[in-house]
Amino acid sequence: MNLYKIEKPDLSIISIERKAFLNENKYKLYFKYNLAKYSNEKYLYRDKIKFQTLPEELENHEELWYTISNSRILFPLKVLDSNFKFFWLEKPKFLEELFHKLDLSLWWTFLWTQFNDTERKVFLQNGITEEAISTSQLEWAMTSSKDARNMIHRWIKPITKDEKMILNSYKAMLFINDEEFLKQNLKLSTLLELHSILTKDTLEKKEQEWRFRKNSDEIVIQNSTWTEVYHIPPKEEFMLQQLENLISYANDEDSTFTHPFIKATILHFWIWYLHPFCDWNWRTARALFYWYLLKKWYWGFSYIPISSMILNSKIQYRDAYIYSEQDKNDLTYFLVYIANKTKQAFVEFEKYIHKKRKEQVGIIKFVSKLWLNERQTKLISYFIKNPESYTNNSIHKNYYWIAIDTAKRDLEDLLKKWFLTKKKQWKYVNYFPVNNLNDLIN
Repeated sequence: MNLYKIEKPDLSIISIERKAFLNENKYKLYFKYNLAKYSNEKYLYRDKIKFQTLPEELENHEELWYTISNSRILFPLKVLDSNFKFFWLEKPKFLEELFHKLDLSLWWTFLWTQFNDTERKVFLQNGITEEAISTSQLEWAMTSSKDARNMIHRWIKPITKDEKMILNSYKAMLFINDEEFLKQNLKLSTLLELHSILTKDTLEKKEQEWRFRKNSDEIVIQNSTWTEVYHIPPKEEFMLQQLENLISYANDEDSTFTHPFIKATILHFWIWYLHPFCDWNWRTARALFYWYLLKKWYWGFSYIPISSMILNSKIQYRDAYIYSEQDKNDLTYFLVYIANKTKQAFVEFEKYIHKKRKEQVGIIKFVSKLWLNERQTKLISYFIKNPESYTNNSIHKNYYWIAIDTAKRDLEDLLKKWFLTKKKQWKYVNYFPVNNLNDLIN
């Protein structure tokens, strides 16, 4: 089994005289040829730089890489590798605009002023559900998204390991969204509890639950064919020592301010690097990313399933880790990747909000005359697009996070107004849309 290694530049082809020239003129070259574009939203490594247009004053692409890499201004982090060397970080320019948008749009005030209570509950339910599904599918859970949503919203008992993974992830998202939990400092025991929620009844060995990995577990990160190793986690002693530092960092015990998004991303990477558990470290890392941002009042992240964006770029996700470890501990690769996926997720969320509001305009004009509440209006809208679906008191209650009596009143009222029919199926009384629902609305 071979250790996967990124392509290293051959800087020996650059003469001493040329290196002296490049060192003396690196910033002049950097700005003259706008080389900053390779260290911004696209934070490129040498394997991509070699395909870029070569500036006329440079003789080869090794000189181009030498100039770019030496012009990157990196700052040390508290994160250490197994050789006790620091990881480093740069803040690309595009992050300033992104952070400004996140601060304005994903902090709690935006959600409270832009959405009513029912909308917030629906968006939150959808966001948590999608994140739970996507983060599990990243770990090769094979259940379809549609079936997974049905399982969660209808509280169907999971049968397969894949279904259990998704339901566990959903419960973990609820766990980290709990306001009382967010008031507490992170502890090693809390980290174990979070991991145990994510992995319940899914680990190959029962004894791997509720503990950190040991050297004897011989954990490595490898490809699906077990032919290449991407990462060898540090030894148990180092891992446990650094976990204490991670806990301290997560609890803001250092005096230096770091933007919450950057700090959450560092925690995400740190868990991956240490790989403190026998399995499901990646999901734990993503959960901790969410936990820190929610703790810092970025409630909007509950609504945005970033793993949905990562799911479509698994290779780049993996490479962002590998580049950060193998290119001089430059964690900026990982930061830029997560920032771009967050930006993409935010754009998709805005489109989703716009689409949902547009869909509601016509139906609201009609149902407002019948004195239906927002939950009932949204349910009618859903049934128009999904005429084969159904609901019941429990589903309605869990989806809108309301009391069971309120759920019963909602559905019985729609039944009396002839929008729904009901039928007893096994132990449930299920409600179905009437056959001519679309005609009634139109």
